[in-house]
Amino acid sequence: MAASAPPNWSSLLPDLLGQVIARLPHIADRARFRAVCRSWHSAVRLHVSPQRRLPSVVLLDGTFLTLSDGGIHRAPFGKNTECVGSTGDWIALDCKDEATQTHTYRLHNHFSGATVPLPELDSIIGYVPQDFQIRKVVMRSTPQDLVAVTCNTWKYPLILCRPGKGVWVPRLLAMPYFRICDILFSGDKLYVITKAEDLFALHLAEDDDGKPTVKNVKRIIRHAPGHEDDMYDVGMWKRLTDIDSSSDEDSEEDSDDEALCEEDNNEVLSQEDAHNELVGDDSDTDDDRKHLAFMEEDTFSECEDGVREGWDAVHTSRHLVRIQGKLLMIKRERLIAALTPTHHTRKVEVFEADMDACAWIPTSSRLGDGQAIFISYRFTNIVPACGEVEEDVIYFPDTNDVFDIKSKTIRLLMHMNPLHDRWRATWVFPPNLVV
Repeated sequence: MAASAPPNWSSLLPDLLGQVIARLPHIADRARFRAVCRSWHSAVRLHVSPQRRLPSVVLLDGTFLTLSDGGIHRAPFGKNTECVGSTGDWIALDCKDEATQTHTYRLHNHFSGATVPLPELDSIIGYVPQDFQIRKVVMRSTPQDLVAVTCNTWKYPLILCRPGKGVWVPRLLAMPYFRICDILFSGDKLYVITKAEDLFALHLAEDDDGKPTVKNVKRIIRHAPGHEDDMYDVGMWKRLTDIDSSSDEDSEEDSDDEALCEEDNNEVLSQEDAHNELVGDDSDTDDDRKHLAFMEEDTFSECEDGVREGWDAVHTSRHLVRIQGKLLMIKRERLIAALTPTHHTRKVEVFEADMDACAWIPTSSRLGDGQAIFISYRFTNIVPACGEVEEDVIYFPDTNDVFDIKSKTIRLLMHMNPLHDRWRATWVFPPNLVV
């Protein structure tokens, strides 16, 4: 008997597809549905309201700015609670207990009111230095799935957390983690870019208990020799070896770690090598932590370039975006005015990661397919253009401006109160915004 032909899912009737779309409440589900094929993509556009508005901007103190109408309101987070990240319609909250000086963390959906505690993070970064900062909190899909957190501490620059299952952290001062500028989930990979514009792919896995781990690490793009970070790294490693050079074994370990920075492009670290060199777990010895204890409670600065121009300063940041199968780096110069509240984006460049040439290639092409990019230090998102969302533009909440990719011009987004502290602002998207 001949085998029956597989069903042609792309030929489903639009009305039937509309019923499926109506039952997809989550942003990630609609995004996956839309990416299946052209007919499913068209069905989403047909069945989702085109009256799309701009997302809200959330400040550190929980102030919400609605860009569409200029509205301002405070979320009822509670005392000593800060918004430290976002993914789609979820925001990450840091709650501090003044009496014990400890921190607890949770994910909160501003639109549904749902809250997911993160006790795994509490146990890792529950007690932190005064100048501690969480830079980014990103979910791979849902709050029950993998959550990646980047911080400004030497001890925990990157944390992979799976609620109810456990956490993974790299070994102390292991490359490239303490130089991270931005991170981006892509399936079972976590892409990492450093201040020197090195690009790494962390291949993610989990153990038998569901605890997250890193299977191996692949360097995709390496910065050109002579970058200023090379001298920084050499000086740091010299400082480490000067702390304790009493044993040949310790010196050998330091040399191995330093050699990690000198690997060829596209080299893959095996699972065993990743365990020994990059992937921290319970195998870290007491001596490892004793030798580096002087840095465990210290923090390091933001991973961005900064130069002075008179009284003003210019900061350069790098952000990862994945669109239509391409991995892009958005490189942005931001002017920090010393005497007036006129901070603004001064320059934007877009580069594509050439996986074969192992290099960043400048690109001036449009985003394609009517897309827009929303970039903040806390969260970056791709949104189909429609309604108030323009195509081929990049929105920045901290400086309240927009970069037009086609014309290469920068303009003001909204006439908003310049006194609002938007330095660590993030985007939050209504559930029906991202399709």
